[in-house]
Amino acid sequence: MHPLVKLVLIVIIIVVAVVVWGRVMGRKDPDRELVGLTDAVRAKVSREISAGHKINAIKIYREATGAPLADAKRAVDSWFVPGQGPGVRDAAASYTDGRLTDEARSRISELILAGRREDAMSLYAEATGASGAEAQAIIRTWDTTQNY
Repeated sequence: MHPLVKLVLIVIIIVVAVVVWGRVMGRKDPDRELVGLTDAVRAKVSREISAGHKINAIKIYREATGAPLADAKRAVDSWFVPGQGPGVRDAAASYTDGRLTDEARSRISELILAGRREDAMSLYAEATGASGAEAQAIIRTWDTTQNY
C-alpha cells in the first residue's frame, strides 16, 4: 500500500475516533451548574409541551438536569398526564401565584359543574395566560372540590 494512502487512512481513523468520542461524551460545560427541576423549569417545560414544542421542552429539561437525550425524551413524553403531573401543579401554582383569583377559580368550577368546559377553558387561559392546550388539560383534570 502506498504511504500516502496509509497516511490518509490514519487521518480518517483519527477524525472518526474524535467525532465518535465527542458524540459519546457530549459537549458538557463543567463550569455550568445544573439547576434541577425547579418550579420555574417545570413551568417552562409544561408551556413548551402545551405549545407543541417537544424538542424545546427536551432541551430545557436536559439543560436543567443534565439528563441524557433518551432519558429527557422519555420524561417529556410522559410529562403531561391528565389528572397527575406538572399540569395539576401548574393549576395550583397559578392560583397561589395570584394569576387565578378566588372569583375566577370559583367561576371555573361553576362552569365545569354546568357542563360548560369550553367556557371554563377560555376563562382559565384568559386568567392565567396559559395556552389553549394547557388550559384544556388542566380543565380536564379540574377537581371542583379542591381549593386550587
